[in-house]
Parts: sequence; C-alpha cells; structure tokens
Amino acid sequence: LPLTRALEILGRQTQNKKFKKILDSLAQNIKKGNSLSESMKKYPGTFSSLFIAMVKVGEESGKLSQSLDLIGEQLGRDYTLRKKIKGAMIYPMIIIAAMIVIGILMLIYVVPTLVSTFKGLGVELPLSTRIIIGISNFLVYNKLLTAGVSVAIILSLGWLPKTARAKKLIDIAVLHLPIFSPLVKKINSARTSRTLASLVSSGVNVLEALSITEDVLQNHRYKEVLRQAKGDIQKGRPISESFKKSNIYPVLLGEMIAVGEETGRLSDMLMRL
Repeated sequence: LPLTRALEILGRQTQNKKFKKILDSLAQNIKKGNSLSESMKKYPGTFSSLFIAMVKVGEESGKLSQSLDLIGEQLGRDYTLRKKIKGAMIYPMIIIAAMIVIGILMLIYVVPTLVSTFKGLGVELPLSTRIIIGISNFLVYNKLLTAGVSVAIILSLGWLPKTARAKKLIDIAVLHLPIFSPLVKKINSARTSRTLASLVSSGVNVLEALSITEDVLQNHRYKEVLRQAKGDIQKGRPISESFKKSNIYPVLLGEMIAVGEETGRLSDMLMRL
C-alpha cells in the first residue's frame, strides 16, 4: 500500500482522537512532498528521536518496512521491560507504604499509652526510647503542622526530580542504594544494548547511534559514558573502550561489544546482550 493510504487506514482504526489527528497530519504532509521522518519531527512528544532516526534510515536505504519492524520490536521489548519493573516494584512499595502508615499510627496511638508506664518505672530511659517518645509527642501535639509538613514533603518529592541539580543527585543515589542499584544498572544496560543494536542494524552510523541512545537513557552517569564513547571513536579508538573503563556498566557488556567490533557483528552482540 502507498504510505499515505496506510496512514489513513491507521487513522480510521485508532480510538485515540489526538493520535488520529497526528496520523491525518502525517498523511497530509507526505501528500505535500515531505518525507515521513520530516513529518514526524513536528510531533516530538509522540515520536522519539530513536523512532525518527530509524524511519529516516529506512527511507534513505529503501527498507522502510524493515526499519518499522525493528522499531515495533524495540518498542515492544521496552514496554515489556517497563511492565516487568513496575510489577516487581509493586509489592515492595506496598510493604514500605504499609510500614510507614503503621509506624505513624503506633507513634500517635500506642506509644502515648506506654509513656505513663515508663514514668512509673522511675529509671532513665535509653536514648533511642527517648527519641521515639519525643517524635510521638510531636505528632500528637502538632497534628496540623505534621499534616502540613507531610504534604510539603510529598509535593517536593514530585517537584525536586525535575530540577537538574536534584536529578543528578538522585541519579547518583540510586546507583548506590542496596536494592535499587542492581536493578537500575540492568535497566540502563538493557536499554543501551537494545537501542544501539536497533540503530546499528538499521544502518545508522555509530556516532549518531550513540547520540540517539544518549537521549533514550535517563540517568546522567550513563549519558556521560556514551559521550565519552563518542569522543573515543572520533579519536580512532574502539567503542568498547569507554564501556570497559566504566564502573556502572557490567564487565560483560564491554567485552561483548569488543568481540562484536572484532568480528564485524556488533549489532548481533548488542541484541544478544
């Protein structure tokens, strides 16, 4: 089918009104002589830089359908990964939330009933017990202030990650947290490997592939490694060198990339990773 007709069919099929308008706009732009990738650039919130780059390569090589197949697989795998992460995090988050709620309720209702018992003992209480009693008294006698502080903390947790400085601190912190660190490292390694594999196999040059992958990743530490890799390539060094020097990517990733470079099967090795 011609591209415009394919987009019109997709537009009639979709239930999302906003996306329907975007698809109709793409079809109209192509009828005016624009390419699909150029038309997609007008909607960066819908089509990522990875999506647009792979479509552009497909158009230039005459293999648009193959490029779109790869994009479909990439998006499918990314969706599955996010779903697995969310599923894995639901249980511990519920447990943590329950612990916090139970802790607060105990401090407000249980600890005050024990204070009179402690006083009757007539002995000096340990520091930890005195701290708990102090927190309990503060919560009991300053309920409005506690509620206000709690709301402020929740709002700040939503706002702080949007600031550049706070985001960098959070990026560093999550790489050192006992439970989250291995998960964050595996997620970023998987995204790096899969995105690079899709781009390189589509024919995107390595420098551009690294730039697009840098946009896909969220953690600034991983972005720095990819920037370093671009600098190494421009100096004539292998791409694997930066990954081998990094302490946030697994050792296997750097070694497998090196094997891929030596054998001319870089995209295969990245996809295997």
